[in-house]
Amino acid sequence: MGAITESTIEIDFAAGISAPPPELDLRPEHLEFGRITAPLWFRAWYRNGAWERGRVEPWHTIDLHPAAIVLHYAQEIFEGMKAYKMPDGSAALFRPDMNAKRMNRSAARMAMPEIPNQLFIDGIRALVDCQRKWIPNPPGSLYIRPTMIGTEPCIGVRPSHEYLFFAIVLPSGSYFPGVPIGSTGTVRVFVSETVGRAATGGTGDAKAGANYSVTLQVIGEAKRKGCAQVMFLDSHGERTVEEMGGMNVFFLRGDTLITPPLTGTLLAGVTRDSVLKLAPTLGIKVKEERIVWDELLAGVKSGQVSEAFACGTAAVITGIESFVLEDGSEVSVGGGQCGPVTQKLHDTLRNIQYGVSKDPFGWVVAV
Repeated sequence: MGAITESTIEIDFAAGISAPPPELDLRPEHLEFGRITAPLWFRAWYRNGAWERGRVEPWHTIDLHPAAIVLHYAQEIFEGMKAYKMPDGSAALFRPDMNAKRMNRSAARMAMPEIPNQLFIDGIRALVDCQRKWIPNPPGSLYIRPTMIGTEPCIGVRPSHEYLFFAIVLPSGSYFPGVPIGSTGTVRVFVSETVGRAATGGTGDAKAGANYSVTLQVIGEAKRKGCAQVMFLDSHGERTVEEMGGMNVFFLRGDTLITPPLTGTLLAGVTRDSVLKLAPTLGIKVKEERIVWDELLAGVKSGQVSEAFACGTAAVITGIESFVLEDGSEVSVGGGQCGPVTQKLHDTLRNIQYGVSKDPFGWVVAV
């Protein structure tokens, strides 16, 4: 695979990149997450064993043969990132190298070609740079969705020989409807005790579309119960906590934050990793450990577990108000309010992401 240089990224300046139309409301509180797509995308083809030149251009529908491998064997992966507007009006990404590395781990698991780091990072930066005016003011953000699909037409259970890597961006407000933008807020969470998300040896640690499709039925059931998310237990009957439908989870037990370890069945979240590194600098103890649901539930009921929160790129850090069980019972966490540790982590992380506070980790990367 040849080295990627600046000349491999093309930008269609003739596209007339401009500010949002006057009728488009980019106020964060009026933006529904995932609904509005900015006019440009970045795309690059993998053909004949090599990556072709990437290009920023107006996005268009994708022509796929009915026999395209992605349509039949779900050979697809994606990432979730954000761009933020800094206090001086500039734009920045948050830990893009970690997203690039995770996407390539997913690619390896799904028998897809590695995306050169420079192609990934330079393509995303160029895409965001061309659409700076689409980044909402804080506390809004520009959500970035890099994706790769197997496009070769072939009805045969094998990897594709041709791939499309692309990224779209979406101006976004709060991930959870009803949670005030810029606030941690709280949500009710349904606990899936009988339906698993991933199995040992499977693809649980890959950010593959198939991992999310198997959760849709349970998420639909959760929403009918008035819950915003689902928390999954392991699939081998030990009733250990794994992760949520699209994010990781933490609990405050006594004075220590705990979260499940990376065992190969859950995703290595960027926000999860950030919390693990950030918490000790704030004087908060943190530990990765196997968490048995029944023991955790007893701790929630007794008050020993006083806080819980979901975390991910889209949701940032969102407090958990209560857990709803399959038998219909509901258990409140810490009185159903966002706890002080959750709030402190939320505020500190967001201030780093938006350039309000000093970034001691070098996580924020200028566009």
